[in-house]
Amino acid sequence: MHQLSFFQELKTKSPPVRRYFSHNGVCSDEARQALEKQYAPLLVETGKFNRQLVSFQANKTEILHGWFKYREGFSAELVELLFDELQIQPADTILDPFAGSATTLLAAQLHGMNGVGIELLPHCHLAWQAKSAVFDYNLDELRQVRSLVEESSPPPVAEPFPHLTITESAFPPQVEADLMAYTRWFEKLDVGPRTKMLCRFILMSLLEDVSYTRKDGQYLRWDRRAEKIRRHNEKRQAQGKKPIRGIDKGAIPTVKQTFLERLSKIIVDVSRLQAEQKRPESGRQELIEGSTLYILPTLPADSFDAVITSPPYANRYDYTRTYALELAYLGIDDKIFNLRQNQLSCTVENKSKENDLRAFYHSMGQGQQFERILTIVGTNEVLAEINAALATRYERGEVNNRGILTMIAQYFLELTFVFAELYRVCRRGARVAVVNDNVRYAGEIIPVDTLSTALAEQVGFAPKKIYVLPQRKGNSSQQMGRFGREPLRKSITIWQKV
Repeated sequence: MHQLSFFQELKTKSPPVRRYFSHNGVCSDEARQALEKQYAPLLVETGKFNRQLVSFQANKTEILHGWFKYREGFSAELVELLFDELQIQPADTILDPFAGSATTLLAAQLHGMNGVGIELLPHCHLAWQAKSAVFDYNLDELRQVRSLVEESSPPPVAEPFPHLTITESAFPPQVEADLMAYTRWFEKLDVGPRTKMLCRFILMSLLEDVSYTRKDGQYLRWDRRAEKIRRHNEKRQAQGKKPIRGIDKGAIPTVKQTFLERLSKIIVDVSRLQAEQKRPESGRQELIEGSTLYILPTLPADSFDAVITSPPYANRYDYTRTYALELAYLGIDDKIFNLRQNQLSCTVENKSKENDLRAFYHSMGQGQQFERILTIVGTNEVLAEINAALATRYERGEVNNRGILTMIAQYFLELTFVFAELYRVCRRGARVAVVNDNVRYAGEIIPVDTLSTALAEQVGFAPKKIYVLPQRKGNSSQQMGRFGREPLRKSITIWQKV
């Protein structure tokens, strides 16, 4: 196994060790302080990374990777850096248990590497299907579709957009009618199945642009022109309340205009990739649909040489709400609740999965593994301190939603199950890179990077480095107003199975 270089060629420095974790010392933070000192030698601030690389920002203009705005993902450039710096070889097999829009798998594909991803959300699977077929598209067919859309329009259909409750009135009426007309038109075109799939993907990818909504962290922001907002404001005014301002997205583009812009970019990307890069002769990639909590335990042991991933952050973002338009378009309807509950617990609506996981592990004859993981979590002093601190803050009226307490407790419980299964499925010598954010609730800082590293070490991994971005993340306005501003680390933790 290769020696890890860990970016030694760059100028690095040790970031300052945090001295307190509880605002005004309201709660005990001795365990968190001890953890900070324990892993201080591993904390390295490096200019190798920036916030663009560990987010979607750097993918926006990238060939292939920029086809779908998956804001919660990391960039292809970050994956490339980790390939080089962790010395991942072409014959290696890479795993991403939180694959998102499959940036890791796409990078593996372009390098001829083997890759396996796990992803729960259906719109990410359609994005993977569309992008991974880049070497298989018939450019003549794509240009034929573009000409057809430029020169004619689809016949109208009576079918409504398959809205979820939270997406009702998201589109101007004509836009909604056009979305369904184009959807059915493309299904009947005399083109191959890949071209039809790509057309469906493009329509899904443009939904936000042609809607009265804008993705914004935990939810969708709404334009004041949406019927939902108008009705709500009528009720507020009748009650003597001020109307909700809403956002102003300006002129909403047409489906035709936006589709042609997207398709034209894709044609340019496909032409360039097919001309400049031959189809990789080696490497196989697979994206498995489902929850990583239940898929990972079914994968064979000692199968992977590296892991590059970024789990959902413990920041209350609910992807089933953020991507509600995309999920609605794909016909999720009554499955939305199950999707929401099967996510890693990162929202206040998530319920405990402990009993379900217990039953699942026992059904596989892995009851001892379940109890071992549960004991690791139950005896972790830092997690116990965090849970107690949040309970105290809640009793003081400083936590605005009790679901935050459950979310944090379940988040680290579930992550520990993921870490334990990653250890099992990794080969000896395998390297693991995990991107995550530290968070803060009610003045209590939760050191996700060092706590995750401690839990990973307890399941068997050897911690190697915790790379810290020079730029720190700020707090929400509510946090700053009540508890002051505390810049938080965004980190890439590196572990190894030795």
